[in-house]
Amino acid sequence: MVAEVLLEAVMGVDAVAWRDQFGAIPPEEALVHNFVLWLLADLFDDLVEQPGATDLLMRETFGSMAATSEQ
Repeated sequence: MVAEVLLEAVMGVDAVAWRDQFGAIPPEEALVHNFVLWLLADLFDDLVEQPGATDLLMRETFGSMAATSEQ
């Protein structure tokens, strides 16, 4: 299931909507999704040669979303 979610995302499909059609995500699968996100973040950090780049990007993104929602 996790591999198919990644494939759908790479193909440009809304991966969340695609996964939702199969019902609730069991805890074991959710844990695997978290590990995949962690590995992708680590890959991104390595590709840009900056440890913590993903963390900085996410903080900026969520910070700007919070600022937008407060207006």
